[in-house]
Amino acid sequence: MTPEPGPQPVSVTVVRDGAVRAPGYRDGKAIVYDWAFPWNGVILQQRSFVLLDTGFQINQAVTFPEQQRGWWYCDLVRVTDEGDVVHVDDHWIDVIVGPPDHPYRVLDLDEYADAIAEGAIDTATGIDGLRRTQHFLDQHLNRRHDTRRDIWPDFPPRAITNLAQLPPATFP
Repeated sequence: MTPEPGPQPVSVTVVRDGAVRAPGYRDGKAIVYDWAFPWNGVILQQRSFVLLDTGFQINQAVTFPEQQRGWWYCDLVRVTDEGDVVHVDDHWIDVIVGPPDHPYRVLDLDEYADAIAEGAIDTATGIDGLRRTQHFLDQHLNRRHDTRRDIWPDFPPRAITNLAQLPPATFP
């Protein structure tokens, strides 16, 4: 007996930081989208994934230097999910993830604190962001009692496996 295929990814539009509109796909608790931006006089293409359960956006940054190709840049984001349109806004905290034998780096906690202090985000949102960051780290990267250093617990996240195989989406 042949197993039934799972649900197919559905098309979405991602609005990144209120400025970039990009076509993408949703599959369960993750979204993939491809977008372009200017960099040193050329237009670069970037593929990004949004983890809806933790509110983190991850990508293998095309602007990383050659020795860091394949490393991941992860952003805490505010996600506003309207079904076929998903708004993703950067919320300062970043995590850089290299090979499993390297430590990950958490960046910009000072900028996050400044955003709270200046009222750019309220205290409840700030607390939520810190909790989501800890959840992301615990779920995907932290090795509480695991002594293995050749793999991350769940990184890149299994939730993006199917989406990573898809070709870039296009607007209809």
